Amino acid sequence: MNQTLWGRRILVTGATSGIGQATAEAVVDAGGRVALMARSSDRVAELAEQFGGVAAPGDVTDPLSTAHSVDLAVSGLGGLDGVVCSAGVVRPGGLDATGPDDWRAMFEVNVLGVLHTVKAALPHLRAAERADVVNLSSMSGRRRASVAMGLYAASKFAVHVVSDNLREELAPDGVRVTIVSPGYVRTPIFDSVGDEQQRAHYQEELAAKGLDPEAVAAQVVHALAQPPGVDLLEIAMLSTDQ
Repeated sequence: MNQTLWGRRILVTGATSGIGQATAEAVVDAGGRVALMARSSDRVAELAEQFGGVAAPGDVTDPLSTAHSVDLAVSGLGGLDGVVCSAGVVRPGGLDATGPDDWRAMFEVNVLGVLHTVKAALPHLRAAERADVVNLSSMSGRRRASVAMGLYAASKFAVHVVSDNLREELAPDGVRVTIVSPGYVRTPIFDSVGDEQQRAHYQEELAAKGLDPEAVAAQVVHALAQPPGVDLLEIAMLSTDQ
């Protein structure tokens, strides 16, 4: 264990798989304390015990549930000085191949989930000696790769704009805001895609070309560990195979 994040108290959303789980573990490995948030209360409790953290189950699409999770995190950690918004979903397909439920799912988790989390955490972040918001976006938030990923990209473009706005709004309070934008990452994000052929295609792409979640988590910790007065605006990263 290193002491890069010694004394830091970090809430991670989407913490039961992929980048979120890897980030929760990386925070603890760096000497910080972590609260884990996701919808699966059993899995949250299991990982919180494994990492010596705080279980704060909740649904980022629901502002009341999110506020309750933040309260659990603050109570268990004795405060909060960082949030990592890692929860995310994807529904591939253009307008013809998707519908309102798909669009709503992506924007409610990927965009409103960030707003709900930061809004609930803000009083605690403002009270902290130094505080960070790290929002997991995507290279899709920097350029649209295809029609199939265009609506997902729209949600991630929104994360970039929201993060830029939060940075300007919260800077006077000493709250830093960083975007982490990976390309393909070996996570289960495509496992729930309904179309079998499409699901298999993206799963193969991730397996062949994706970053390990631990590589992304390391960059989240890097952003959190910056000295006072330094705000990394964005960390954009790809595997060398993509």
